Amino acid sequence: MAPRWQSNNMTAAAGPTQDEAAQEILVFGPFRLVPSQRRIERDGNPLHLSGRAFDILLALARQAGNVVSKAELMATIWPGAAVEENSLRVHIAALRKALGDGNDGVRYLSTVSGQGYCFVAAVSRPDQRQPAPTNPAYVHNLPAHPRQMVGREQAIQDISERLRTQRFVTVVGPGGIGKTTVAVSTGHALLAEFGGHVHFVGLGETGNAAPVPAIVASSLGLPVRSNDPTSSLATLLHDRRMLLILDCCEHVIEAAAALAERLYQAAPELHILATSRELLRVEGEFTYRLPPLPSPPEKAVLTAENALAYASVKLFVERAAAGGGEFALSDANASDVGNLCRRLDGIPLAIELTAGHVGVYGARAMVQLLDQHLNLLWEGRRTALPRHRTLRATIEWSYNLLSEPERVILGRLSVFVGSMTLDAARSIAVTMEDDDTILTIIDGLVAKSMLALNTGPQPTRYRLADSTRAYAQEKLAASGDAGAISRRHARYFLGLLEKVSDKSDRDLSAATEEFGNIRASLMWSFSDQGDRKVAVALAAASIPLFFKLSLLAECELWVTRAIEAFDETTGSIRHGIVLHTALGAARMLTGQLDELASNHLNRALELTEKIGDIAGQIRLIDQLHLLQLFAGKYDIALSTAQHGEAVALASNDSLAVARMRLLLGISCQYLGKFAASRSYIEAALLQPGLEVEAHGRLTLEYPKRAQISLARVLWVQGYPDQAAQMVRRAISDVIAANHPVMFCRALPWAFGIFFWNGDTEDCEDHIDRFIVEARRHNLAILQMVGEAMKGITLLARSETGIGLAMLRGSIEKLQSLSFGAVAGLRMPLAEALAATGHGDEALDTIDRAIAEARQCNFMMDMPDMLRARAEALMHKSNPDLAQAKLSLVQALDVARNQGALGYELRAAIGLARLWQRGGHRQEAHDMLASVYQRFTEGFQTRSLVTARGLLAELSPPRSCSFAAK
Repeated sequence: MAPRWQSNNMTAAAGPTQDEAAQEILVFGPFRLVPSQRRIERDGNPLHLSGRAFDILLALARQAGNVVSKAELMATIWPGAAVEENSLRVHIAALRKALGDGNDGVRYLSTVSGQGYCFVAAVSRPDQRQPAPTNPAYVHNLPAHPRQMVGREQAIQDISERLRTQRFVTVVGPGGIGKTTVAVSTGHALLAEFGGHVHFVGLGETGNAAPVPAIVASSLGLPVRSNDPTSSLATLLHDRRMLLILDCCEHVIEAAAALAERLYQAAPELHILATSRELLRVEGEFTYRLPPLPSPPEKAVLTAENALAYASVKLFVERAAAGGGEFALSDANASDVGNLCRRLDGIPLAIELTAGHVGVYGARAMVQLLDQHLNLLWEGRRTALPRHRTLRATIEWSYNLLSEPERVILGRLSVFVGSMTLDAARSIAVTMEDDDTILTIIDGLVAKSMLALNTGPQPTRYRLADSTRAYAQEKLAASGDAGAISRRHARYFLGLLEKVSDKSDRDLSAATEEFGNIRASLMWSFSDQGDRKVAVALAAASIPLFFKLSLLAECELWVTRAIEAFDETTGSIRHGIVLHTALGAARMLTGQLDELASNHLNRALELTEKIGDIAGQIRLIDQLHLLQLFAGKYDIALSTAQHGEAVALASNDSLAVARMRLLLGISCQYLGKFAASRSYIEAALLQPGLEVEAHGRLTLEYPKRAQISLARVLWVQGYPDQAAQMVRRAISDVIAANHPVMFCRALPWAFGIFFWNGDTEDCEDHIDRFIVEARRHNLAILQMVGEAMKGITLLARSETGIGLAMLRGSIEKLQSLSFGAVAGLRMPLAEALAATGHGDEALDTIDRAIAEARQCNFMMDMPDMLRARAEALMHKSNPDLAQAKLSLVQALDVARNQGALGYELRAAIGLARLWQRGGHRQEAHDMLASVYQRFTEGFQTRSLVTARGLLAELSPPRSCSFAAK
């Protein structure tokens, strides 16, 4: 099966139709490529390429921004021929030399390691509508690629080149000039070059006092543990090659500048693209002043045809047509349109606003109206902020065309961040006016291009342009109504969230659409002018949304503020339960396994006990149990589960009893009590209805969790085939459920069975997906566990260098978070070190693991740890065979006491080899045979195959009693 990043049909993706091919022209940098003539020019002069090099260039340029695999290129350039990859490399090298690729920092072709080649320069198609490049292989958070961008191709190419050479570029220009559009387009153009690691952080939806480092950290999935997580961000990004886009910095200029400078200094592989209406003025910044769209010069004689050569005119005509008016560009009005565009300074938003009225007033009248307000256009008010002066003229002129009711409603609608539904607009805008009047006014604002209407397959939404919104907000503030409208806005979205939470089949998609408004409501509610009672309720109601969006660090920020304000608002107990539960869960899932997380969960549990909420107690006991397991407090976790069972039994809730017995079974596994574990889990599985219960809650409970837990016990007790069948079926069902967090909870628990049976290759694809999902959902602990599993699988296929590095790195990170089960991960590390001749280091590693395990009573893997210690002793620079024998005997004893036949066999194999080495063949044979003969299945699994082979070596030549099994 082809990798995801490969095109399944290169011809369909890259090749134009026959008619299109006859007219096709591709332009990039100083080059002009005419496929129909098989001609390429540089600055108007022909450039000579071989036929193959020309075909390769054409194939790549047609898919600019996409990775094209080597196999596809060879199949297209040499169809039906058997060609070696070296031939492709030779032509690529010749092509690079001919284009001057790499000279003075200019780049056209990029090699994507292990994948293929990508044409990284911006490609334009004169007189053709260029399809937006797509990069379906990459997971990123960029907004959609703008599909109607006009006249910015060269700017994107210039910014891309500056980013390659300077690393830090700030796109500067007045409001409405298109900085965000250019930044997003640049991000899409560079996706392949950065391997998909392009991250967009929009600051335009935040207030002036927004905690910029916290917002950037939350967006990147970094836990916010202080008011200023800048140092943690610098550490996170230190060795990452990434393009970070900070959009709309002007209203938080000081904080954005300080953060950008620090990250630039601390992260040498980080590239930063910022947009702002003023310079950041910090070290490393290269300023790119985004120019206005080219406009016709004054007194130019224009026709409809030559006027369209100017990007500003082209934009004007496109937007006028999109407005649904009857305007058409003609020779008669071309000069007036050109004059309008020039007088509007080529600013795209100003042109768009003007074009929206041309169907009503006509181009000549628009010029006259503009002339009357020329002083406002150029100078603005002296008291205005610098970033508002130029665009303020255009906005104010449009604003003055509105009726007084329209101005009032526009001001009220400025409270919205991003887009809004009609219901939301009406709810916030209405006061004394009747509903029909409001609808009429909203329609009028749409008609006059002050309010955009987004139609399509999704429900209709309205949106104010950011600059128009800022201007209207000033008018709202001047009216004295800003506080009342902001309160109404916050209450509206509180009602929306509460309405969603009341539904049994909670669907957060509607709330997700309103995330910008919900965040703005939180910021206002917690501000000095806000309403603390609304703030607490809003923070509590928005928790499921933050968890759905995996913005756990930001959730922690708002919930912490809500808890601080809780006492002064005399909030409800249920709000307190939700807030404390969320804060404890958020800290746990972001890797903060501290007393604070435990204290908040315990506080929530106390509140549920106070009101007699049994279901809430069961959920919180589950959360506490998970936290205690993560933190390595296994005896406490067992006590927690026992308390939960008592609560469940007293409530006569059989499902709750089953859930708590599952927790008891898991606790017993960690403590090495496998018979008790199996008894508890089998009892839990007898209860029907142990199903997914993630809806509206912060726990996951499902029969697959119980099945995987039971499978582990079965393997340990000597039933590897049953264990493998059960765990494969469970993982398959979890994947089919398409619940990423459930998948991330299930796979680490199942991995041990794949590893013990020698089937790590079978689950390696699962591990790769696991790491992606854990990173995407900010599951810090689980992501590190996934990286450890990946390291173990690499070691299993003898990729020692990268495997050791990955496993070591994940262990160090988990150790820094006080993750309890890290001792179990040191064991495969010690085994790999011993196998590669680092016996002394292996012994230190496994001794540390055993000490850690005994300290917290982590007995689940103790027999295997003792076996691994024996391997390390035998691989020391001075092998200690006597101590190795003692460790193996101890491993056998512990395994027998635990009833862990699977571990007993692994220890017996090690001891038999040691005795064989000392000449005690018969003793070794008899001991290993006594363990092997107790198995009734699994004879094709790794340990049993190894044991059978060793028994054959130890047996007299005439004996073949084990060959049949």
